Amino acid sequence: MRKLGYWLPVLFWAGLAFYLSAQPKLPDVGPQFHNKDKIAHFVFYLIFWFLALLPLRYSHRFSLPVAITVAFLITASYGASDEFHQRFVPGRTCDVADWAADTFGGFIAASAYWVYEKHRSKKTNR
Repeated sequence: MRKLGYWLPVLFWAGLAFYLSAQPKLPDVGPQFHNKDKIAHFVFYLIFWFLALLPLRYSHRFSLPVAITVAFLITASYGASDEFHQRFVPGRTCDVADWAADTFGGFIAASAYWVYEKHRSKKTNR
């Protein structure tokens, strides 16, 4: 039951992505700027990666490199499946550039966390 608790935020976030993808049109809120959509994808999947990392690292106790890699693969795969899902939603399209932004968000999150953990481990080993 405890492991499920770690996965609930990931499942919620994935469900939110699915819900938003199932909408024929999303409201356009906030200021307008170039590539706003891609930045939204990047940030959404950057958060998704961190949420996926938590159960892998703290519930399943994967090693750091394995947890980072598996969280990245989950993020990229879910981003791809989400774009595929949009093919079947009227008014939406399957966009490879959106999937690239999703994957890049996961990659930057993974890279930043790797650097953070390596820096933190150097400090504790002094």
